[in-house]
Formats: sequence, C-alpha cells, structure tokens
Amino acid sequence: MTDTAIEMILPYPQGGGSDQRARLTAKYLGRHLGREVNVVNRTGAVTGHTAIAQAAPDGKTIGLITGEIGMMHWHHNVTPLTPRDYTPLSVPFVESSAIIVAPEAPYRDLAEFIEACRQGPVTGSGGPDFSVWKFSLLGLLHAAGIAPSKARWIETYSGEQGLANVLEGRAMVAPITMTDARGPLRAGRARALATMENRRHPGFPEVPTVMEAIGIAWSVAHWRGVVAPRALPQAIRDEYIGALRKVEADAEFQAEAAANFFTLRWRHGEDFARYMEEDDAQFGRIIDVLDTKAGSASGLY
Repeated sequence: MTDTAIEMILPYPQGGGSDQRARLTAKYLGRHLGREVNVVNRTGAVTGHTAIAQAAPDGKTIGLITGEIGMMHWHHNVTPLTPRDYTPLSVPFVESSAIIVAPEAPYRDLAEFIEACRQGPVTGSGGPDFSVWKFSLLGLLHAAGIAPSKARWIETYSGEQGLANVLEGRAMVAPITMTDARGPLRAGRARALATMENRRHPGFPEVPTVMEAIGIAWSVAHWRGVVAPRALPQAIRDEYIGALRKVEADAEFQAEAAANFFTLRWRHGEDFARYMEEDDAQFGRIIDVLDTKAGSASGLY
C-alpha cells in the first residue's frame, strides 16, 4: 500500500453506536498501520454497504459493516449484496439487542412487557424495516407465541434514533443494545427489561437475560466488522489483519473500548468469513419463519 490516508466508509450516521466503534477502530488501526485512517459516513445501510463493495480493491478503501449485510438481501427490492461481496478482515464488536423502554412505561419487567405485546399491537423503532433490531424483536415475539403481525415498526437511520422515538412517546420499545443506549440508561431516562444475550452485560449486570426473565432461549447477536472490497490482494489483506491483531492486543484500545461499554469478541480473516456466512444463514431462516420476505425497501436506505 502507499502512504496515502485510508478511507473507512461507514453506512451509518455520525455520532451513533456504529460511528463510535468505527472511529475507535480507525484511531488504533491507523496507529498500527502507520497511516491515517479517516471515517467517512455514507448514511444509509444500502448506500454505504454498496459504496464499500464497489470501491477499488487496492487497500485505499475499507469499511465497517454490520450484521445487516446478512439480512438485506433476503428482502425483495432492497439489495443483492451478501457477505461474499467483501474481503473480511476482522470483527471486533459483537453484542445482542436488549428490550429498552421509557422509564414511565407500565411494565415492570419483561414478563409484563410480553403480556402487553400479547394484547397488542406493539410499536418498536430503531433502524430500517430490515434491521437486526426489528428482527430481534419479532423473533422474541415469535418465540413467546405472539404473532409478528402484532408488531408495528417506525423506521429510522439508527438504533439511537429509535430510542429517541421511545423516549418521546412515539414507540413502545427500542430493541437495541444497552451499550448504544448507555447514556439514557445511566441517566435514568430509559429502562432495560432484559438483554437478548446469553449472558448479562458487564456494564449492566442487574439486567437479566431473556432466559432468566421468561425462560425463553432467544439471542440475536449484532456485529460490526472491518472489511475491504472483494478481491483484495492477499498481501494487503494480510497487512490489514496483522495490524488489526495488534489493535486487539493494544491495552489502550482495550481500555477505551471498556470505558465505552463495547463488547469485544474478535474474529479475523477466514474465521470472520465463516461467522458472516453462519449469521447470514441464521437470518435467512428467521425471515422465512416470520414470513417477512415481502418487506419493501425504504426510501431512506
């Protein structure tokens, strides 16, 4: 690679959870590559993911993508992009959704929330119609024996915007991560009823898992990972992965990630590729079960 700055494309808004993770990763990746890495927001899941896939595979452009790459192509008229349209480098961040509501919401716990959903309808918000946040909620309802048709969804560009809809009374629930909702949660402006993780979040150990709360095994992971366009030369791929392994071992990166409540579960190269394929297949099964293949693309995306 040359000594010019690297562009890291991010398909999500500035200031959101994915943006925070991208900028943290870019800071330390630049340190270990010896080159500047600049985050460029191309807001819109389809728009941003497409820009990364269509960039020249010369090492000058990379991207931070999310598990939504394993969801969008299952919907008609959204995008044909799949994980195979990228060169997987490393995935640092993996965390599951949580059920987050307004502090004055009438349900004291997840069991009462589920009963309210059973009476229906429930309005959720946080991301596009094909987002991992929406399907984590629909999947939970399905696992609890509640028809997904009882759920309504207010589309946004990000999970944080969905949480704002909850706090401003336009939606009942924002099924996003507690990390991404950490500001309102810590300030008492939001409540988490349960995490869809298979273990409690280290930053919020008082919040039970879905299994602990209602005895249902339901977990959907949401990852954010670093990729390059498909057909990146092996030597450049190895250079990036080597630098990202150094980021993983960097004590300052680890401390900064912990201070932001980011959950780190690193996978590199082929291990990341297998993980993306497994995640893609899982969402295909979920979408098929929930009979939501006919979801239409939003003009925002």
